Amino acid sequence: MRESIRTYPFAGCLFFRQILLLALVLVPLSAAASPPNPPLRVTIASFSFPPLLHTARDNVFSGTMGETVKYLCEVASITCNFTVMPLKRAYQKVRSGASNALITINVGQLTNCCIPSDWASPWTAGFFSSAGAEEIPKSAKDLTGRSMIMVNGMKSPYFFAKNLDQMAADKRLTLWKAPNILSSVKMFLRKRAPLLWGGEDFMWYIHKLDKNATYSFKPLFKKPVVIWVRKDKPEVLALFNRIFAKVKAAGQLDSKNLLIPALMQQRYIDAPFQGTHDPEFP
Repeated sequence: MRESIRTYPFAGCLFFRQILLLALVLVPLSAAASPPNPPLRVTIASFSFPPLLHTARDNVFSGTMGETVKYLCEVASITCNFTVMPLKRAYQKVRSGASNALITINVGQLTNCCIPSDWASPWTAGFFSSAGAEEIPKSAKDLTGRSMIMVNGMKSPYFFAKNLDQMAADKRLTLWKAPNILSSVKMFLRKRAPLLWGGEDFMWYIHKLDKNATYSFKPLFKKPVVIWVRKDKPEVLALFNRIFAKVKAAGQLDSKNLLIPALMQQRYIDAPFQGTHDPEFP
């Protein structure tokens, strides 16, 4: 009896050791058999602003900034759904949560709902001059007695001269307001006024209308365009920031954080020339 009693503890330990080994084998097998996590899906709102952001042929989202953000999505293995719409609606969509993110300029207008990405690309605006670079105003006071064109609703010229409208009302300045970018460029090329306030992207329109046009451009306003990501999507923002750092370190972005020419040429699709753009972009 004593010998049989002594064998039970050993047998019990052996039994439990076998159970433990079996468990260690089964755990990895069950983990390997579990289904993979579904890809992260993100809805990104945008608006038509060629050649930076636009809908190209076959309803494909493109643009220099558009293709850069698309590339970040691909490297991050994010399924990004881009929707191009009027600017006001794009802002409403991201504020309401109908869109997870919005590509637009960072002037602090979305801080209540969203956080800007580390990826940022500069957008500049200033004066185009048909009378030479020396005729471009350096400050608001230099506008006295001058004639200029701007897009109605554009905000950036007021960063340069806060009292533009009052100057025009006092007849210290002749101010022409065009309904959209295309109209403003046409007015400029037809010599309605020697000065046009616009973004560097206005050159795309000038080239489309008159490849031989001569003009000077001086940037006087600069702000970054970013991906505004909703605060309730921190995992999306973190992933964008991580992938941006990775792509930048790999030398795939230029000094403006846009795709290097070798990549951009493979991907960029030009916008149809129709000039239907929302003038609310700064």
